[in-house]
Order: sequence, then structure tokens, then C-alpha cells
Amino acid sequence: MRRHGRRDAERTADILEAIAKVERWRALRDRDDDMFRSAVMRELGVIGEAAKALSDEFKIDRPEIPWRSIVDLRNVLTHHYWDTAWALIEQILDDDLGQLRRSIVGSGEPMSSMPLLEFGTALPSGPSATCGRWMPRARMHCVLPADHAGACRSK
Repeated sequence: MRRHGRRDAERTADILEAIAKVERWRALRDRDDDMFRSAVMRELGVIGEAAKALSDEFKIDRPEIPWRSIVDLRNVLTHHYWDTAWALIEQILDDDLGQLRRSIVGSGEPMSSMPLLEFGTALPSGPSATCGRWMPRARMHCVLPADHAGACRSK
């Protein structure tokens, strides 16, 4: 089915290309580099936009992929970019992109950590989940360390 003038195969190719770029960049760049961070967030936005435009049939055939969470992340990156916690982005890069790639190409492997992208869900586990203050405009919890300089800017 066509939506927005492009087929599902073209949209999934966009998703897979964005994932490949991020994986390639991660191997080459310093994660603290502003250009790297901006590029990664843009590609995550591409993934969300492509996911939003996929046909309902395609999404129904892949129930293990949390489509709504992927689109929600795109919305946060686009509309609440100032509240985007890099610790959350790194968790997505570490835990979710590879699973998303495998699910799209057909392994059907469940994606356990992607639901953390939904607005208002539980904090990620691990060392980055130490602040936890609610950020109303971003409709999510801050996942930066408690002493971070941003002090939950979404107050």
C-alpha cells in the first residue's frame, strides 16, 4: 500500500539506511561530539517519520515492533528537542536499533526495551536512571544523573 507517495519497501529502506548510518558513525566518532549527536538525532527522526508513514498492514504484520514508541520519539526530537536527554538516546542506540533492524529484516525478535520511548513510561534501568524528575512539556521523566547541569529544563 502507498502512503505519502512511497511504498512500504521504500520506507523500510529509509529506516534501515538510517540505522546503518548511525551504526557506522558510532564506530568512527566520539559520542560527545555535537555533530555526531545532531546527526544521530536527525536519523532517529527519519526512522520515526518513516515508521509513521508505513501502512497499517505492514505494522500489523510486525507486532513485535513498538511503532507508536518510535513515532513518539520522533515527536519528542522534533517538538521538544531541548528536553531530549542524551542518556536516553544512547540507551536507544545501545539496546534498540539493532533489534529494530533485525525485526524489519525478518527475525521477528521481540523488542523489549523500545517501550521506554513512550511518553510517561518508567525510567530506563541502569546508571543513567538517577534523576527521574518529571518534565511536563516533554511528557517524560528525566534520565540524566541527579546532579546534571540541565536541572530538568522542562519545568
